[in-house]
Amino acid sequence: MATLVIPKSDSTVRLRAIDAKCAVSLHTRNFLEPQLVGFETLNLTTVCYLIDHPASGKRILFDCGARKDFENYSPAFKDRLNTIIKGLRIEADVNDILEDAGILLSSIDSIVWSHWHWDHIGAAAKFPRSAEVVVGPGFKDNFMPGYPTNPQAPLLDADFRDRTVNEISFDKSPLRIGNFAAFDFFGDGSFYLLDSPGHAIGHMCGLARTTPTTFVFLGGDICHFPGMFRPGPQAPLPDPVPSAQLDDYFPIPCPCSLFTRHHPLIEPDSKAAKSSSFFEVTSVKPSSYHDREPAMNSIRAMQEFDASPDILVCIAHDPTLLKVLPLLNDSIDDDLNEWKERGFKERLQWGWLNELPRNGKPGRPALVEGAWRDGKKITDFQELKASS
Repeated sequence: MATLVIPKSDSTVRLRAIDAKCAVSLHTRNFLEPQLVGFETLNLTTVCYLIDHPASGKRILFDCGARKDFENYSPAFKDRLNTIIKGLRIEADVNDILEDAGILLSSIDSIVWSHWHWDHIGAAAKFPRSAEVVVGPGFKDNFMPGYPTNPQAPLLDADFRDRTVNEISFDKSPLRIGNFAAFDFFGDGSFYLLDSPGHAIGHMCGLARTTPTTFVFLGGDICHFPGMFRPGPQAPLPDPVPSAQLDDYFPIPCPCSLFTRHHPLIEPDSKAAKSSSFFEVTSVKPSSYHDREPAMNSIRAMQEFDASPDILVCIAHDPTLLKVLPLLNDSIDDDLNEWKERGFKERLQWGWLNELPRNGKPGRPALVEGAWRDGKKITDFQELKASS
């Protein structure tokens, strides 16, 4: 494994988290393996980020969540929703959340999509055309033009019309951070994009410098469950697991053996079980991962970041984020920059254990049963007609 060296810089960004108000319940088998009895449903919430670069006055939105008017997705995305969704509830658009918080959409200079999937691209057409869309390698060749010019396209022509689409070329950047090719977005070391293939064509992560020596790793969908990269070789499961990280099932700190005895990959209660991730990328078809081996390599590369006490790793769909991070939805003034002093990492790291079966009981029930739009249950997304 490459030694994790991040170039030194005194330049930072301001980082604020946004609850995208998108709750999804999906089939676990399409995301991870091995399967555990009592853990058949994967519950996902969605977090995206507002990034301010003080030196230039530029503002970035990293990911956009889903769009509430999902009748306006392309037929290709509607077909995908018909295939994968057990439950779906979208309460707001990110553009509306920003405006409700007093953030002018005209202040957004760049919309960075970690990748092109429906729950990360929002509704770009609702943002001013002055905001560029930033995408990863291979995006233009695979996804432009959009629908309806290309009837099979997952994205919409409206997402790109009269807008700059900036495709990052990591081949032209000699920079590497850990095992990721990196692109210095502002040119001053305050924010990097990382080439992280596997889940989707062009998938990118972000690395935001919140102080000169601390960072937040914005994982997007590099994986969908923290148990796919935790524990890690350099970040073993603590013994006992702090009660502050567990829900009402565990009123006191619990021995890690309560969890490792159910470790699906390693001999129960062994030393390896405390330092090896519980799950891997699924090999089942259909899979939510475009290419399994690169996806697993990207996850392993992220483990090195997660092991650092100076880096907070946040994947987009970790429900624990909503319990720990300050959210722009609640306060426009709070941010993540002092995450280390505020103990966010310690409070986030093992919250995923609450999703697992234990003591003979199944894991957490589905966040949402069925897909809903304006109080009506959706049985076929293709029947929804696009509105103007």
